[in-house]
Amino acid sequence: MTDATAPAPQHAPYGAVPETFAGHHAATANGFRAPNVPLPTRRTRDPQWWCPAAIALSVIGLLWFPGFFLYCFATMATDSCGPDHCPAGITVPLVSAPWLYLTGAGLALLSGAFPWTLRWRTARLALASGGAAAAVSALPLLLAVFI
Repeated sequence: MTDATAPAPQHAPYGAVPETFAGHHAATANGFRAPNVPLPTRRTRDPQWWCPAAIALSVIGLLWFPGFFLYCFATMATDSCGPDHCPAGITVPLVSAPWLYLTGAGLALLSGAFPWTLRWRTARLALASGGAAAAVSALPLLLAVFI
């Protein structure tokens, strides 16, 4: 009981499907995608991932010579009292200054090892600036020995 005058059904090419229907179709050209779900965003790499670590390490490297100079003269402050009988105001800075400096350099290096995506930019900046601050704080600590 079909109408003999009706034309035979013809298949439209895939590109001829309206966009609103093609977006919800289960078998799109990009593969299976659930309807009304945004496409996953690609993780964007931070083009300046190396800047925080490089700046912090350059600051630490520039402060190495003044820090070493102050450390050498600060150890001479223990000549009058000997290494065993000096007050804590002299020995504590001498023991903690190299550790502060090395901790700062380690934190600055670690900031370069964080993932290089934009998501981790704040953590890289915080770690690099904390490392530079730790290394810089060794200089006033060594200056306190002379006062």
